[in-house]
This record gives sequence, structure tokens and C-alpha cells, in this order.
Amino acid sequence: MYIFLDLEMNTWKSISGELSSEIIEIGAVLMDNDLRIIDTFNQLVRPTHRKKLSPYCLRLTGIDRNKLFVSITLQQALDDLCDWADDYKDVKVIYSWNESDYRQIVQECELKSINNKVVGVLHECYIDYQKVFSKEFDWPTCGLADALKLFGIRQSGRAHRALNDAMDLARLYKKANRVKKDQRRYETIKEKAQLQKIERLNPVVRKIRKLEQSTASDAVIEKQIKEMIFNGFYSDLLRLYKKYNVREVVRSLPDLKDWLLVVEGMLLELEDDQTTKETAASSLQKIASGK
Repeated sequence: MYIFLDLEMNTWKSISGELSSEIIEIGAVLMDNDLRIIDTFNQLVRPTHRKKLSPYCLRLTGIDRNKLFVSITLQQALDDLCDWADDYKDVKVIYSWNESDYRQIVQECELKSINNKVVGVLHECYIDYQKVFSKEFDWPTCGLADALKLFGIRQSGRAHRALNDAMDLARLYKKANRVKKDQRRYETIKEKAQLQKIERLNPVVRKIRKLEQSTASDAVIEKQIKEMIFNGFYSDLLRLYKKYNVREVVRSLPDLKDWLLVVEGMLLELEDDQTTKETAASSLQKIASGK
């Protein structure tokens, strides 16, 4: 059995010696060894440390304040989770997207003196699936929404609600495991991940790809790309170049080496009026096209 876990939290600026966030919702999905989703768990948790919800939390989750403050305590919610999971006796792994959920349960249980079996189970069989996914697809900053998009999975409902996010994580795990059995499809998705990663890192690449997918002629596309680069992009690059040392960034982020060297080359070319402008445009276009 596998459990996919997600928490929603009320978060505020940290005060020394106190919790900086508090669990207000727990969502979980139970999957059997054949990767079939067989049960779900969802429970609002009444905050007791700080009863005022932050505006950020309200906007992000859309949780009904009135329902939240008549819900059960974290101790009761974790006890119910334990009953739901049949005392975790058949659970092999507990997954979440991002280790923060694991750390939150451990820290909050410690500070609130909550004794529950889930803490020990997490120590024994917790895995951060974001870390696994990021390593597999060479995308350290990948969020759950990006991962779902990569596999063509529509979100279950509103993001940042515990059960919806836990369900989406379970669906992602299931589809990713099935895709691995088809080597060609798997390699295609890995290539797609690299392009999607570059798009997230650089909006100009995203715009170029949209242009190339349009019905405009090659001449029009080429002209628009050049205009995009020389109408504002150069000034943005120069500003960033002055703020960050490109060589230092390359050394610390080897995965971005090719892209950053193109950026540096563009700056050098654009500073030289005698250099042909087409080189900079074609370099960006090549990266955007994944060639």
C-alpha cells in the first residue's frame, strides 16, 4: 500500500521559538500495490496556536473560516488518519510533494506534545516524490502543476486543497510509472521536460516557441523575433548581467551552462555594433526549438 499525503497550513512570519505555520487541512490517498486508488481521507484541522488565518492562506486555499473553527484538533485528525490507514500496518511508503509536509507534522507534533504513530511511520518510510521526480527529469525546481502538465494530467480541482493535491500526486505517480514501460514515450517526455524547464526559466524562449507555432510566414517570424530581442530584451539582459556574474552562476548551476553562455554571447554581440544581429536571434531560436 502507498499513501499520498498533502497538508494545507496557516503560515505567518516566524517568531523565535514558535511555529511559523500550523496544519489546517490533511488530505490523503491510499493506493494498492497494483496502483489502484482505493480510498481517500480529508479533514479540516482547527488551529490552536494562532486562531487568526493569514490573508495569504485564505486567498491560497479558499478554506471556509467558519467550518475550519468548528473542526477537530490535530491530535484528533491524526488519530483518525491512523484509523483510516488501518494503523499503517500494510503501508510501504508515504509520499508527499516536497519535504515540508513531513517536517511540519514532526515539528508540530513535538511542539504540541502530540503522541501519534504517524511520526514514527514517517521516519521509517517517507519519500519526497518531488525530489525523486526532479532527479529523474533533471528539473530541480519543478512544481506539482508543472509535473502534471508534463504528463497531460488535468488537476482534480482547486489547487492548494489537501485532498485535491494528494489525489493529483497519486495520479502523477501512477501515470509516471506506467509511462516508464514505454521507452520511446518516456524519452519523449524527458525531452519535453527540458523544453518546459527552459520555458519556465526564460519567458523570451516561451514567446519564441509560440511564434514558431503560429501560422505566420518564416520571414514575419524572423522579423518579430529580432524585434523582440532588440526592443527591450537587451536592456533586461544587461541589467541582469550587471547584477549577477555569469561565470559564477555557470559554476554553481551546471545544468544552465549552455543557456547562460548563449546569454553572455548575446550581450557581447549586442555591445559590438559591427557584429551581425542574426547570431543572437538564431542562438535563442535554436534553444527554444530544442534543436
